[in-house]
Amino acid sequence: MEFNREISLPYGKIKLGTAGKQSLDGLKKKYPSYPKDAKTWKDYTEVWVKEKYKSPTPTVFTLNQVHGDSLHQILPGSVDENSGLVHEGDGLYTELPNSILIVRTADCVPVYLYSNKRPFVAIVHSGWKGTSLGITERMIERAIEFGFSEEELYLEIGPYIQGSDYEVEEDVANLFIPLGTGVCHVTGKEKFLLDVGLAIESRVKERFEKIGGIQNLRTNVFQSPLYFSHRAKEEGRNLNFILWES
Repeated sequence: MEFNREISLPYGKIKLGTAGKQSLDGLKKKYPSYPKDAKTWKDYTEVWVKEKYKSPTPTVFTLNQVHGDSLHQILPGSVDENSGLVHEGDGLYTELPNSILIVRTADCVPVYLYSNKRPFVAIVHSGWKGTSLGITERMIERAIEFGFSEEELYLEIGPYIQGSDYEVEEDVANLFIPLGTGVCHVTGKEKFLLDVGLAIESRVKERFEKIGGIQNLRTNVFQSPLYFSHRAKEEGRNLNFILWES
C-alpha cells in the first residue's frame, strides 16, 4: 500500500503521503506519456487531485523544481489559479486550509513538515543538491521566523532511494562524508553509497535539537514496485502531498 497518513490535530486534519504507480495508473488514458514540463505536470497533478478529492477539491500548488533551496509561501491571492503560473523552487509552505502542496520525486527525498498546535504545513523536494544547500533546515528556520517553536514542529521523510542503491562519485560524497559512514561510505575506487534521507535527519537533529519529532519511512523506491525510480529507468514521478483539511 502506498504511503498515506491522516493526522488529527487541534486545528483539523493533516493529510500527507505519496501517490505512486497505483494511484496514478488511472491517468494513463488522459496522459499516455508522462509530462515533460512543469506546466503540464501541474495540469496532470490537478487532474489527479480532482479524482482523489471529489468535494471539496483543494487548491493545487506545485513547483518548477530546480534542485535548489528556494521556498515559496502560499498566501491568499498569491497565485492566480487561472494563469497557469508555476513557481520555480523546491519548497512550499502555507497556513491556509484546503491548499494541497505537491512536489514530484523519482529518487529524491520528499520532506513533510507541520505544526501540531497551529495551522502550518510545508513540503520540500530534496535531492543531494538541495540537501547540501540545507533546504529542509531553511524551511524549519522559516517556520521559526513565523513564531512556531521547534517543539511543535514535526518532520516526516517519505519514500526515496536508500543508500544501499544510491551510488555517487567522490565530488558528491565529499559533501556528506563528515556526517558519518551511516550516511555516506566508500564502496570502491571513487565510488560511494549515499543515503540522502539519513543526511537530512542528521543535519536537522544537529541544528534543531528540540524539534518535536522526526520520522523516516525508510521506504526504498528503487526496490519497491509501488513507486517510480529514476535510477530504475522509469519516466514517471511520485506525487508527494500535504494538506491541512479544515
